[in-house]
Amino acid sequence: MRKKLLSIAVLLTTSSSLFAAEAYNPQKNYSATEQVQFNGNIFEAQWWVNQNESPAHITQNSWESPWVFISESESVTPEDVLPLPPLAEVTPDIEQESQVKYVQIMNEMAAQMVQRVNELKKYAQNPDFYFFKNGKKFIEINGIDYEVDAEHGTPIIPLRNWADDSATRNLFSFFDQDWEFSMYAGGAVVVNKTWGNYDWGNGCVLEYLPNGHLDSDYVLNEALTCMDGSDKHEKPDVTSIAPYKFGVDAAHSNMVSIEQLGDKLIVAQSPSAGDSPMVGIYDTKANTTTKILGISEAQPYKGLDDLRSHKSQLFVSAIGAHDRIDVFNGETNQYQYSYAVQHNGSGKIAVNDQYILVADADHIAVYHNTPATLGETKSLQPFAYLAYAHGRPSTLEFIGSKLLAGGSVGSAVYDLAALSQNATLQPMHKNLGAFESMDANDKYIFVKENNGQHVDATTRFAMYDIQQFIANDYQFKDAAKAVYLLDHFWVNGHDLIISDNEIITLTNSIIESTPLDKLDTLDFTPNAYVPTAQLELDVLSNNGNVHKILQDGLTEGAWSISANTDSMVNIRLLDRNTVEITNFTEIDLINLDLDIKAHSQHNWVRLANLDKLPAYTRITMPIADLNIDKSFNTTDGSGVYNYTGMLSTLDGKGNTYGHYGTQHLIDSHFATETKHPLLDKLNKITATWDISFTDMLLGESNTETPWDAKSIKRHIELITNVAYIFSSDNFKNKLINYKEIYGHDLYLYGATFKTQAQKESLLNKTLNSNGFANYRQASGFQNTFSFGKSAGTVFGVSDKELDKVDRGEMQDFALYLGEQVGQNWYHDCPPVPCGWTEIHFAKLFIDVYNELDKAGELPY
Repeated sequence: MRKKLLSIAVLLTTSSSLFAAEAYNPQKNYSATEQVQFNGNIFEAQWWVNQNESPAHITQNSWESPWVFISESESVTPEDVLPLPPLAEVTPDIEQESQVKYVQIMNEMAAQMVQRVNELKKYAQNPDFYFFKNGKKFIEINGIDYEVDAEHGTPIIPLRNWADDSATRNLFSFFDQDWEFSMYAGGAVVVNKTWGNYDWGNGCVLEYLPNGHLDSDYVLNEALTCMDGSDKHEKPDVTSIAPYKFGVDAAHSNMVSIEQLGDKLIVAQSPSAGDSPMVGIYDTKANTTTKILGISEAQPYKGLDDLRSHKSQLFVSAIGAHDRIDVFNGETNQYQYSYAVQHNGSGKIAVNDQYILVADADHIAVYHNTPATLGETKSLQPFAYLAYAHGRPSTLEFIGSKLLAGGSVGSAVYDLAALSQNATLQPMHKNLGAFESMDANDKYIFVKENNGQHVDATTRFAMYDIQQFIANDYQFKDAAKAVYLLDHFWVNGHDLIISDNEIITLTNSIIESTPLDKLDTLDFTPNAYVPTAQLELDVLSNNGNVHKILQDGLTEGAWSISANTDSMVNIRLLDRNTVEITNFTEIDLINLDLDIKAHSQHNWVRLANLDKLPAYTRITMPIADLNIDKSFNTTDGSGVYNYTGMLSTLDGKGNTYGHYGTQHLIDSHFATETKHPLLDKLNKITATWDISFTDMLLGESNTETPWDAKSIKRHIELITNVAYIFSSDNFKNKLINYKEIYGHDLYLYGATFKTQAQKESLLNKTLNSNGFANYRQASGFQNTFSFGKSAGTVFGVSDKELDKVDRGEMQDFALYLGEQVGQNWYHDCPPVPCGWTEIHFAKLFIDVYNELDKAGELPY
């Protein structure tokens, strides 16, 4: 009480009123006698105060600080300074067998299709936009040419190849990856992957036909049986949580982050158009929806970056739009206070008792987590910084005193115990894999990771044992469990949380929940052992499992030929129960160790040991003959991987995994006692290119020129030589130092490569995210076009052009190869004509080819 009376007495004699004291602003200068509020106290300037001379530095010696303590701030009730908490509304319950939600979405998407078609019809009538080619009318949209139906004025979707839906997605860009497209009569059929089906007349399907076959709006909306699992008539493992439960309009959804506080699921919605940004809260127990539109009615959100929950508080990153982190009471949803921070661009955040971390375009800033007073906007200054190892991370997670910073290029670990004032801390490990989202509970770190090959099929959810992670010096090795598909589709989501016994994932427009016990996982057991199969070729031959390939007559068919430049003894899954082992070399091999690895799997496993495998020989056999439980030892002896759960999701026949392909899921390699110069050269190849063959192109039923064994071998040998060239140090050094060598920057397929990072990215994509679907040409070269980011490009060289390559006449082929590499770099043509002759790339390729050929280093 005495202290209180003394403070009042002092205040009565000061020249400034307590109630006039403003919050301290570190960017401002103060003159003598000015008062500020800081950390719940009143301070007065004794003399002139410069910027950043904070009251935080006050000591018991008054001459050591320009500030002097006056009093504690008078408490002010929250009702006087804070807006009322937002009202919760009862969430409509339309999730049962009624399918109302899905019918509503179908109606919305159909309306958008109709609107888009009408817009394009008007576009096609404007002479400023249409042009004629070969006597036919066309319009160009984002670099893709669409013929205009002569009678109806509607765009006809070009059939680029059966696996490429980019022209359709370009036309109807509002469909995300939760929808799949099929080509039909110049139009498209659209089905939702989760709750749609193709049962025409009684199905759940959208259809666009430009030829007027449908009614006047050219769009058919059939929404009769839209329900979860409707295509399989089975209960799905994944439960979709509709955006409307969070107050989000599905038509404008752009959900950037998800968190959980008790029974509440919370998303940050930051649309580029339509609705205002907001925090949407769905109370799963009370079945209510609450929307936080800003910190007050007068201060609505203009953009949101991230969410984090800590204890009973919700931290909202609005750094990109407002230079603020807002804090709300997690129980009442009421605004409490804000932190003012200055950053370059948007900011991902992480919060614990000690720190608030912000990852912006430049680095991770470390702030002390010191609570502010109710209603206060408290300015924070960084205590320290963390240096990036792989650019801005997409996710941050505390693991004890360590920080995991995950990104799509690579991830890093920081030891926060080593932080010091105003210093920049380097990562303790920066060679972790690439991942874009993560969460942790008491037992596991859950990570959505990919292997850096830029393809959807390389993503998975991996569960790493925390204690094992710490024992491994904070590095990821073998994941205890990993899942690649959920309900037969690749795992998806740019954010995730672990809630009780389920994993909840977020995309821009969909929230999905899956019980952990429903995951079909690849499992790892440390310190375990199972017997390794010892295969004898003669015994397998007696069982009819062995036959020759690429012999005269080509009885196996071109579609069955699937090689990979990384391992010319190729192992692939034909279905969930069958494995195929093929020697694509001309060498008889003895005593082979056959190894496989699922993408992002840390260790290789030994599938079997085989006594011999002659040239161009294939073995086809049940996986259960190798191990009845589909369990295999790691090659380093650290434990056993069991593939039963993962393989149970394998639907397809042939070269398919789920709805996609095994070639982007399982890698293989081999070791042999055989010594041969060709094997030494093949072992130097680091390019992981699939080499496949097709008889059909652009809907044609017959190949231009039928394949024969000799032509297939020549294509395999040519692509193998190219892979060797791209993998060589000669090629990398000339690419990185291109300007110094050739006197100008490298121009390739509409892009100019100036920096080392650009060139390394080009090389990385080319080596790791490429493929060659070969189509045999009668003359010249097959026009290059991309299968998209998960399959590479169509490729074809006539016998005449192959003969020129054999003679060392490389110019035409090198120009063509530049187009092929460029198509992989740009999945569609940029908005300029797609007819470049890639003279810069051709010069580089020919120079390296001549060097290696002269040295006798090429494999073939």
